Amino acid sequence: MLTSSIIAGGLVGLAISFRNLPDVRVLRNYIPAETSYVYDVKGILLDSVHDEFNREVVELDEVSPHLKRAVLAIEDSYFYQHHGINPTSVGRAVLSNLEEGRTVEGGSTVTMQLIKNLFLTPERSLSRKIAEAVLALRLEQIFTKPQILEMYLNQVYWGHNNYGAQTAAQSYFRKPVSQLNLAEAAMMAGLIQAPEEYSPFVDYQLAKRRQAVVLGRMLELKWITPEEAAAAKQQPLTLGDITSFTTSRSPYITEAVEQELQARFGRDAVLKGGMRVQTTIDLNMQNMAEQVVREGHRNLRRQGVRADQMALVAVDPRTHFVKAMVGGVDYQTSQYNRAIQALRQPGSAFKPFVYYAALASGKYTPDSIVQDTP
Repeated sequence: MLTSSIIAGGLVGLAISFRNLPDVRVLRNYIPAETSYVYDVKGILLDSVHDEFNREVVELDEVSPHLKRAVLAIEDSYFYQHHGINPTSVGRAVLSNLEEGRTVEGGSTVTMQLIKNLFLTPERSLSRKIAEAVLALRLEQIFTKPQILEMYLNQVYWGHNNYGAQTAAQSYFRKPVSQLNLAEAAMMAGLIQAPEEYSPFVDYQLAKRRQAVVLGRMLELKWITPEEAAAAKQQPLTLGDITSFTTSRSPYITEAVEQELQARFGRDAVLKGGMRVQTTIDLNMQNMAEQVVREGHRNLRRQGVRADQMALVAVDPRTHFVKAMVGGVDYQTSQYNRAIQALRQPGSAFKPFVYYAALASGKYTPDSIVQDTP
């Protein structure tokens, strides 16, 4: 009775005091910032481009059932029963916070967490918690449970600059989120409360203990069997890499591509628009071109030739596609792309190509006289 009175009083107070709460209806056009990807001509990933949010959006049907169950088990096991708030857990949290005089306990549902991530500040206060509750109730009146869960899994932070379950799965386990098994899903679900603290990249043993907590909760709810829980705890995990700031395979290429895309579509479209960009670059040819430039530079230096920098561009004469481009000897030393930024005349070194094209056309011979006029 006391719990219900406290919640009711808080909601009434909020209705009076918080008339300018965000309109959750804007989420009907929910389009989060999403990472763009740059590929070579054969579909091999060259680089990912994003701002502070490294995210790849997926539909709920693409998420492993193991991850959906694991997340709900540890974060909000009554998700499909409540209407945005869980009165029991919220009431318990309110009482604990009132007794302590500060915020010591959460009690947020998945819907409330989504509201906090999208609309509210990270401030820990009773007023913000009540604001979460009111907006969560509004959100549940507009969206279905699957829609809310899909937004949540794409929005939530999983650590190391990974936003959304797909990017996190690729980073932690080098696989799409649809392929996560129970052991991997339980470890990932355990990250949400404190992503960097429970990260297997930071402390693997702590991550395993957190995984066991998630599996224990799933077992308690009878969402998995004791045999499944035991097998998941014992299953070896193969970790991926921290992908917060990945290094491009060919930085001169991806930098040039990014600049051209921004000139055409704008910065936000490139860094937040989730583009999939296929270039004409052949990664095998690109790797050979970079090796040729490095070795050529070393050979010239050994011969005493002063050659501070070199550049190379390989173009398919039939399609005019750029197949490889190297802007300098070492991108880490100099990011200046001499292949496209130097704007220098090639001089006499290019004359053989002009003469060959003229002779190959059949219109000219070595005896032909060409009038050097416009």
